[in-house]
Amino acid sequence: MSDLAIIPCPECGVKNRIRTYDPEKIPVCAKCKAKLVGEKEHAAFSKFNENLNQFKDFPDFGSRSSKK
Repeated sequence: MSDLAIIPCPECGVKNRIRTYDPEKIPVCAKCKAKLVGEKEHAAFSKFNENLNQFKDFPDFGSRSSKK
């Protein structure tokens, strides 16, 4: 995931910029080191990322095209 995400810390309120989200690690606040996401949220993101990577190389066969 290469997009920038801004996640506010649930403990101290500092807004943290997350450039890459590693499915192996839970992001922590730069100021107070609290976890920025819960275990369930992290597990859900990891599963989503795993599924996304599984299908990223499928060819586009034009079924989503709006041209008729």
